[in-house]
Parts: sequence; structure tokens; C-alpha cells
Amino acid sequence: MEAWTATKQAKGTWLFEWDATSGESFFIWLDGELLDTVDDGEYECTETDYDDAPPPLEIMLDESGAVAENDAYPPYAILQWRGVTGASGYVVEKMISGSWITQREITEASVGYYFHKTQPLEDNTSYSFQVSALDVNGNAGTPISFTVRLARNPAPPGVTLTIDGSNDLVVGAA
Repeated sequence: MEAWTATKQAKGTWLFEWDATSGESFFIWLDGELLDTVDDGEYECTETDYDDAPPPLEIMLDESGAVAENDAYPPYAILQWRGVTGASGYVVEKMISGSWITQREITEASVGYYFHKTQPLEDNTSYSFQVSALDVNGNAGTPISFTVRLARNPAPPGVTLTIDGSNDLVVGAA
């Protein structure tokens, strides 16, 4: 796409417009999720978390054959754990500024395992999460911990590639 604009329409609502030829189809991605498919150069996005700045949409021409970065490398982590006998639910917490902050509470449903999809995470940043089983009185048991670091766009390796006299590839430090 050569030219595009994002115009605020209302609180949390943005109108995206870009150059398109009549009949072209585009996939609209946000935070690892396919939001919609449109058949022109316009998309109105309502996302309450994006009031001050437009959401970081990824708009892909469906005939391009390219894989959306949001699909190949989603910006979130999925925490998964097994259910605990006698638990009435689970609390997922995230370490923020030195304190555990509740992200979600999940009711026990006897399904055997549970999961939590995090909010989008910054690339190359470590995050700590913990999950605790809750008893019928809401008391938390011993937590299990998760440390997450996404590397969606890692720096290229610092190596040199050469061919030696035997036509073998030699990998060396840059």
C-alpha cells in the first residue's frame, strides 16, 4: 500500500483508508487476531483500548501471498496449566512495578486444563505471571510461575559466512 490515513471518528473508533483497486480484498489483523476481510480501501475499527492513538492494524492484500506477522508471530503468550483437585477457580496475576496485579479469574469447570491469553506484549521484554488455584473461600494456593519473553523481531545473528578452499561453508563470529 502506497498511501493510507487513520482518522479518529469517535472515542475508540478509527477510520483507516488506503489506496486500493476496485474489487481487491484485504485481511485486517490486530494483536494476533484476524478482525475482518474487506473488499475496498476502507475499514472502520472500534477498539476501546486505542482512544489516543490508532490501533496498530496490519492490512494485508489477500492475493499477495504474504503471511501476516500477527498470524505467524502473534504478540501475546498463552499460559496453560492443569486443573487442581478441589479448586473452585484460578487467579492469573502479572508482575507490574513490583506487585502482582490480577489479570483474570477463571471459574473451575472440570475440563482438566485451563489457559489464559495475555494482552499484547512488547517484543524482547520479559514478563512474569503466576497462576494460583482458589479454594471455595477464595484463598489462593501455591502459585505456579511463568516467565515470558517474546522475540518476534530478533536482531540478525552476528556471523560471517565464507566458503573455504574445500568449498565448505564456514560460519564465524562477526
